[in-house]
Amino acid sequence: MKTFKLFGASFDPSDSLTKIMIKRKYLDDISRNIQTKHNIYQDVYDALISESKVINELKLQKIGKFPVESWLQSKPEIEDLIFMMPEEFRTFLDTNGCMEYTLELEKFIEEKVFPDFPVMVGVDHSLTGGVLKALSKKYGADNITVIILDGHFDAVPTDLRLGLASYSKEHKDEIDVIFPSLLDSIDENLDIPQSYNCGTFLYYLIKENIIIPKNLIIFGTMDYPGESYKKINDIRVKKYIDFYLKFEEQGTKFIPNNGNCQSMNNKLENILQAVETPYLYVSIDVDIGSLNSILAARFMEFIGLDEACLIDSAQILREVLNKNKLELIGLDLMEIDIYFLNAKLKSGKSDKTIKVMDNFLKII
Repeated sequence: MKTFKLFGASFDPSDSLTKIMIKRKYLDDISRNIQTKHNIYQDVYDALISESKVINELKLQKIGKFPVESWLQSKPEIEDLIFMMPEEFRTFLDTNGCMEYTLELEKFIEEKVFPDFPVMVGVDHSLTGGVLKALSKKYGADNITVIILDGHFDAVPTDLRLGLASYSKEHKDEIDVIFPSLLDSIDENLDIPQSYNCGTFLYYLIKENIIIPKNLIIFGTMDYPGESYKKINDIRVKKYIDFYLKFEEQGTKFIPNNGNCQSMNNKLENILQAVETPYLYVSIDVDIGSLNSILAARFMEFIGLDEACLIDSAQILREVLNKNKLELIGLDLMEIDIYFLNAKLKSGKSDKTIKVMDNFLKII
């Protein structure tokens, strides 16, 4: 019988000023013994273990947490306050700190998970690379199909995203803005090092042949360049489009979020029916349902898919796993913001991240 091992990975090196201020507020509350809703769980793994209705039912083996330095966790320690500045996190990111943790996670999978199968619950999506490195080494890249449910295609360098955001800011009355969160970060003179991070990790995995482009499926992306962008004669836009679509030319399958759940899932089913590899890995960035069924996504730049649509996608995956005799060799649920888990808005809307995770785990 297959054994799936569940572990947490609270690796959260975001240099976003907003995210850092939330951490500083959390530490201030802790220092003054102020109990707030943010203090209930240390990380998403603890929350899932406590509130999940299916973890015990599924008999997942809980193996604890992947080690992360406290200052890089979603909830740092009080003595880490001195590191809670954008400059500290930018230095970490620009010097390939995410790659160092990815390599450590690869070892963790080999030593703590194999010969069984990983189920990771965490934050920074770059860590998915560590799992895939270990699985690719074990099973062979040619034998693994990777499907990623994500509002972003995490292979595009930051400078290209900023270039597109810059154009969008200049023409925001004419076109849809793909990266609204970047509009205030634009600096034409900023020299951005090319590094492995949550927004680029797929590029590096493909470059290193950890993932084969024709075996990669991206479902629900909101940054796919549509026809309106393809008509624009601007070097910033053209660079973004050319870089993005070269992966499609190499065989990567994109299923953009076009607002029509049925057509998206029909396309997903058709693509999966044609899969010829023996193994499947599923990675979920919870922003796939941001501002809809999920309020605890680390990046919420758009309205994602509703809960029913996501469950339909899971059912399709399950059916294809059964019919095609594909073997699921791992799964992860990433980019979860612990500070907004179970949040309730004044409008009455509430976060359903744990419920959605539960349903995905149970179905898959």
